[in-house]
Amino acid sequence: MKLNHLAIAIALASVPVIVFNQAQASINVFLDKNALKNNVEGALSGSVKFAQTHTIDASGNSEQEMPRLTSTRDTLVMFIPQQQNMKRITLRAYDKSGALLGSLVMNDPDRLAKSDRPADSKKPDVVYSDEAWSQRLPADWVQPGLSLEFSADNGRESRLKKIDIGGETQVVLQNIRIGMLTAPGPLKDNALEKESEKMARDYFQKIPVSQLIVGNYSPLHLKEVVLSTGKKYTSQSEDIGSGYDGDMRENIAKGVISMGINNANFGINSSQGERQWQAALFHQVAVHQSWGQYRNGKLQHGFSGGNGMATVYDTDGNEFSHEVGHGYGMGHYPGGGKYATHNQNSGWGWDENQNRFIANFFWDRSGDAVVEGHTTPPFKGIYRFNSDTMGGGVASSPLSRYTLHTGYTQKRIQQSLESTGVITPTSASGYLKWDEKQKKMVEANDFPRRKPSVFGVPVTTLVGFYDPRDELESYIYPALQGSYGYIYRPEPVKAGQCWAEVAYRNGESEKFALEGTRIQSNHMNKFHINVPSSKHPESMIIACPSKNMEEMYTQWKLKKLGVDKIYLWDTNKNEKLGSVYNYEEYQYYFKLKSKPFWYFPTAKVDNRDWTYLTDEKTLKDEYENQLSLLNADYFGQNVLAQSDIHTASVAPMPAATVGHLFAKNAAQAPVAVAGDDFTVTPTKYLSTAYELDASASQNAVSYKWTILKGAGTFWLQEKHAGLWVREVRSAKARALIPANTRGEVTYLLTVTSKEGKTATSQITVSVKENEQVNQDQAFMDSLNLRMTSQDKDSSVFFTGNIDVGTQPTSKPGYVWTLPSGASGANNGKTEQSFSIMKTDRIQTLNVSVQAAAGKVSRTLRHTIIVPAKQENNNIPAWDSAKTYTKSCVKVSYNGKVWLNGWWTRGEKPNNSGEWGVWRQEGSKNMHLSCK
Repeated sequence: MKLNHLAIAIALASVPVIVFNQAQASINVFLDKNALKNNVEGALSGSVKFAQTHTIDASGNSEQEMPRLTSTRDTLVMFIPQQQNMKRITLRAYDKSGALLGSLVMNDPDRLAKSDRPADSKKPDVVYSDEAWSQRLPADWVQPGLSLEFSADNGRESRLKKIDIGGETQVVLQNIRIGMLTAPGPLKDNALEKESEKMARDYFQKIPVSQLIVGNYSPLHLKEVVLSTGKKYTSQSEDIGSGYDGDMRENIAKGVISMGINNANFGINSSQGERQWQAALFHQVAVHQSWGQYRNGKLQHGFSGGNGMATVYDTDGNEFSHEVGHGYGMGHYPGGGKYATHNQNSGWGWDENQNRFIANFFWDRSGDAVVEGHTTPPFKGIYRFNSDTMGGGVASSPLSRYTLHTGYTQKRIQQSLESTGVITPTSASGYLKWDEKQKKMVEANDFPRRKPSVFGVPVTTLVGFYDPRDELESYIYPALQGSYGYIYRPEPVKAGQCWAEVAYRNGESEKFALEGTRIQSNHMNKFHINVPSSKHPESMIIACPSKNMEEMYTQWKLKKLGVDKIYLWDTNKNEKLGSVYNYEEYQYYFKLKSKPFWYFPTAKVDNRDWTYLTDEKTLKDEYENQLSLLNADYFGQNVLAQSDIHTASVAPMPAATVGHLFAKNAAQAPVAVAGDDFTVTPTKYLSTAYELDASASQNAVSYKWTILKGAGTFWLQEKHAGLWVREVRSAKARALIPANTRGEVTYLLTVTSKEGKTATSQITVSVKENEQVNQDQAFMDSLNLRMTSQDKDSSVFFTGNIDVGTQPTSKPGYVWTLPSGASGANNGKTEQSFSIMKTDRIQTLNVSVQAAAGKVSRTLRHTIIVPAKQENNNIPAWDSAKTYTKSCVKVSYNGKVWLNGWWTRGEKPNNSGEWGVWRQEGSKNMHLSCK
């Protein structure tokens, strides 16, 4: 059916008055038909739209700052034909090879998903489209290379070949309530735990993922707390606590529990005691509500997110969406006010479970949306647009308890998730990652990862502190009981390592290797280990070698570096030339060659004052390789801590999984992947081995490496220091290149499936002298001009930075061209600062910089905006150091006047949000006491 549109809203004086012409239909259409373009090939012309979390185009979404389709996710496809009066449209889907996936009859426009308009709304309804034929594509059809064919009952057909589909993505949420020296809050206040299935389905609709997993832990009540310094609390913390502050908040709820849950699920058994470090091998967030007993009473923590954690008051609403959003790499107000606000082009949401659209505006609010100084007019003059969850948004839909991201933010969340990868048992390494060039998921071999031996089972997570020096009292926290996690097969304990030994009900026990020395000099190490709850763990001990391994390592390191002392740069700044310094934050070692010095290098290169020697990891690896020749018990045993393991009194709530990852047919033919050819430089005295890895092969159960060309000159090895052979039967092998050899060797990989089918792949290693590669063009391609600004009331101070991704071969030069009137001159460096005075008008200006290196050059440009000067009648400027004890105090900030509603200190006026302490003069939501 064809719907009429609303009458125009009329604004009278300063109060908006909305007038509806009741003679017209009370339904409006959101999709702008005039902006549609024919994007199909064939006689049946029309436009195709898709919806997952957002309504988007078939292609070109990135240019519009919108996300693309996520692989392996149910998808709403909409076809808006240019011709009308058709009775039937059939859709056929084909995979990348052209094979038919299936045929579906499309729903006519009357059956398109409805909006989320509240039933009691007095405002007119809005539909997404009144001409779109629609159908749902099954998740497994939505893969790169998908094409669609549309055929109408009038015999006309068309085909859509260009569909932008990204990789599979995944998010794992681990949810826990923590009480530190006090009881944790009740279950009723944690919606994600109480209603995991429902809330997981809801949140799934808001993020671009193929699969969302929510695991729950039993609530945890810690009756004593031990910090990494050895300090113990039994009644209350010595610290002052708040929503944002408190040593137990930072070091226990986040540092021990959340980081422990994360790293245990990554298969990492030990880490720094004080630092909040997690490996981020897949996208996992430890969501926790935490309460602590402090000097100033019992307090709950919240409003914090990022680094694999979210500290929240509530597990629904905008706070949850916002704090988990930080974990996707999103800051506040992404893209500024324009992109942090929804508009007619930022996309509606779609709830696939309820088959309803989620409007990106408020059904019960009118007027402009003003965010960060940018004004977005209301839709059709009636509906005020919502904001992104990172920019003061609200969970406004009556169908959802989470906030809809803008398309701008969602695009960047999708990019972040695609770069992280997924954990899956179908992968040889346990992990798959999106490859943008190949347009497919590939094995994640970017750095060492352990593949779980068991995926997605109830786990007992063991966490605590241990001191390899045995100077501080080690401590085992009560076991954490989780409903979903990953188990890793223990790796053998090596000489010099500490270990955790866990005993099970059936009499068996397992040892888990731990770091053998302190990782941070003044703090104990953390341990974090997952064991299967089904094995009923009963007790554990933490033990280290009897010898002081840290002192032994220190002495070995001094001998290795040829010195009798290693200095710290920030405390020993004028030692003799030739002294070796260590910068603990970066773990680099440098030799001093000029003094006095100030800054310590943060890159592994020589400079005027320093000669780079090595880093801590390289030293530690070499030392541990020497220790690996010794028996594990060579240095004896010293038990640091032991504890019984008790089952939680309250079982964890069941886990919830929404969506899935693509499961390949086990009967498919195998695919052999030997890797890319590579070139190496011959060595003069020692033979060298290079890794050959067939892990990216598919549907293979056995592997065989042989030498197709170059046998007798070049060889294979099964492992380090192994025999030189011509055949290796494993996924990984080593290409052995003897000293003083040159030429080419081709290795043949043969893989076999469980059905006996085979496939082969070759890789060639060229052995020849190095050829210097000129990096000047790569340097140019890697440059990015970034501008930041700071409002100075009468002027704006700008700083331009050139980000360099690749270092050039030639010496680079930079020539900046600044706007007329800028106070500052070209300095020829990668950073340039200048000021522009404000005028009575907004100024839109250009900044450019020409970079040159060798024979190539490039000009980078950036547009800057200088706001108009505003007079505020001598109203004092906001002072970050001042405490505003009285309400309704007027201050000026960024050219605007603000009034506070209550006591405040240090909170910026433009960061308060719509209902914050500072509100702009003249705003509708001004504090009642200030009106």
